[in-house]
Amino acid sequence: MRIVLELELIQGGRPLEEPQYETDEFYATTGFAETVDEAAKKATRYMVDYRVAERGMDRYEAYVLASLAGDSKISEVVDVPHVLVSMHMPKSIFAGGS
Repeated sequence: MRIVLELELIQGGRPLEEPQYETDEFYATTGFAETVDEAAKKATRYMVDYRVAERGMDRYEAYVLASLAGDSKISEVVDVPHVLVSMHMPKSIFAGGS
């Protein structure tokens, strides 16, 4: 497999505690912790924060959206006891794909 990765540094952007990434199809947040539960909570919280800061949603609406449309995945468990969980939110659920 060959992967080409292009990074874009956004000057003056909001600070991120952990990596977040975007493709044409979805926006994703990650949470890193010692348990799957804590990592999932962090990934969800970061998705809510993103929706509030970048999309103007209130926290309650953003949390409900994350629980209904967010797709959480265990992304990494190789650094025991650390776990990485990612939450993907499809852009297709919004008008215009934002």
